Amino acid sequence: MKKYSLGVIGCGNMAQSILRALTDDTVIYLLRANGYKLSVSVSDTDTKKLDCVRSPKIKTFTDNSELVSQADVVIFAVKPQVAEAAVDGIDFGNKIVMSIMAGVTLKRLKTLVSGSERLKLVRIMPNLNARVGCSVNAYCQFGLDDGEEDFVINILGAFGQYYKVSECMMNSITALTGSGPAFVFMFIDAFIKKGIACGFDAATAKQLALDTLSGSIENVRGFEGDISDLIDSVCSKGGTTVEGVNRLRESNFADIVSAAIDASEQRSKELEKSL
Repeated sequence: MKKYSLGVIGCGNMAQSILRALTDDTVIYLLRANGYKLSVSVSDTDTKKLDCVRSPKIKTFTDNSELVSQADVVIFAVKPQVAEAAVDGIDFGNKIVMSIMAGVTLKRLKTLVSGSERLKLVRIMPNLNARVGCSVNAYCQFGLDDGEEDFVINILGAFGQYYKVSECMMNSITALTGSGPAFVFMFIDAFIKKGIACGFDAATAKQLALDTLSGSIENVRGFEGDISDLIDSVCSKGGTTVEGVNRLRESNFADIVSAAIDASEQRSKELEKSL
């Protein structure tokens, strides 16, 4: 059984989701089944944020240096602009350092933990669905051996799926999966509002949207052909669906989605250059 002490610097929304996942009884059981016993801590100067995660399973600090001193693994979960001040003068020794800070490259992360005996760095792009244990966690790493990387993917698997990518793809994955939930939420919101406008009550409209979306996802999951074939299978000639699909195509629906992802990716690149 390998024992790890994991400390999180910053206790914002994403950090809170990760902490809740790592202290879930089922996750604790699965980690132990895979050979890991984990203790968890978090630091933040805002005690109100710490109040949101107070638990016998989570040790809290208001001093980042105290947290780092007792941790084997440290997760940076602060805004990139304050990262340098948050860890100024702290010795990271031989720790694994993980970062969920948008736009912070492995090269930049190295400068934040310079002086370590051996750099062991992981850059992660999670998404909001970590709240429900369904995050898409893209990651790239530097300096980890196979055992250390196995530990990292066990941590990422605690609150979603993990995907190892080249760092050159991180801006794209940030736009696709980091920003993607907001685009999906916009579609769901529009569906619900239209359902209400049609005369359904809000609860029914929401359930209709969710059932339609979840069923469609399962259709795609089990389908091996091109998605366009699924679209065509709903569009009977002269029927109702084809009229709506044609309107979406006339409005350049696919181009709008693509442009939204492009805009998010461009912003990610701008952030990366500015940090």
